[in-house]
Amino acid sequence: MVGWWFYVAVPVGVLAGAIIGGQYVAAAVGGDDGMVLLIAGTLLFIAFAANYVGLRLSGRLQLLLVSLLVLLLLVTMLTAAPHATVANFQPFAPHGCLAIGTAASVLYAFAGWEAASHLSAEFRHPARHIGLATAMTLAIVGVLYVGLTATVFGVLGPEAARTDVPLTLLLERGMGPATRVATAGAAVFLTLGAINAYIAGGARLGAALGRDGALPRWLATGGSAGDVPRRSLTAQAIACAVTGVASVVRRLDLDTLMRATSACLVAVTAAGMFAAVRLLPRRTPLWWGALIGSGFPVGVFAFCGPLVVIPHAARAAREPRGAPARAPPAHAHQLRLRDPAARA
Repeated sequence: MVGWWFYVAVPVGVLAGAIIGGQYVAAAVGGDDGMVLLIAGTLLFIAFAANYVGLRLSGRLQLLLVSLLVLLLLVTMLTAAPHATVANFQPFAPHGCLAIGTAASVLYAFAGWEAASHLSAEFRHPARHIGLATAMTLAIVGVLYVGLTATVFGVLGPEAARTDVPLTLLLERGMGPATRVATAGAAVFLTLGAINAYIAGGARLGAALGRDGALPRWLATGGSAGDVPRRSLTAQAIACAVTGVASVVRRLDLDTLMRATSACLVAVTAAGMFAAVRLLPRRTPLWWGALIGSGFPVGVFAFCGPLVVIPHAARAAREPRGAPARAPPAHAHQLRLRDPAARA
């Protein structure tokens, strides 16, 4: 079920990410909504094509894009931070405390770190490398998220709520208007890296679900380590195209697409926390962390509004009413993760 939730989130999430990249380019050259959609489609084509070539090439591309992203955000924060004012942080939560929950329900669309777990077969030493990658991610992304958030609100203040391109405005404050075009180009790499990771992880996930019978078995082709899951990639590309057409016809805005992605990813995170509470040794630091952490996605899920129907609909499709539940393996209740690397 968790696999279904993430698989459903990928086409919507990558579409939202591509639209963000299109907005930066359109803002730089004075383009309209048509240009936004054109750029978004181009970004999606490049990301799917890179993954069709092979995940190894995709991994090298991802490393380059992530490095450029980190450099861009660091330069943005360092050049714009001197223009921050304390007055922009007052009053705290001007729209009320409930607005924090609403904002958190959008923020989950920018999570998706779970995508790396679907690529575990590509790691030489998964038990060691996944734990190391997770620790590095938490450290680097934590610094970038907190630093960029403080810079956005400290420098832009209320203006942050009225723009689709806050990164452009920050660099203009720090380095002048000449950076607008450069920021648009950098934003393209930024969003391309994000959607590339989602597509790579989603393709592997679809192949695994096909292998295990949770999706049609023909998707399992190319699911072995080192192979390219082209059938799963094709299914994701079709789903993304259908989602894009539906969003244009129904005039769904970026906010709706992001909240739809969040609804699925919040469900994924909650399930992961509940599984940790069930499986980890009781009353250990990790178990208490999972128990406390499980409250956060549950709280955010309450702010997803009507879009909570998406993970519920996926669950209903996976387990039709009246179908007998699958019995868990006999050893499931006795499972304990004693290996520190596995717990990490």
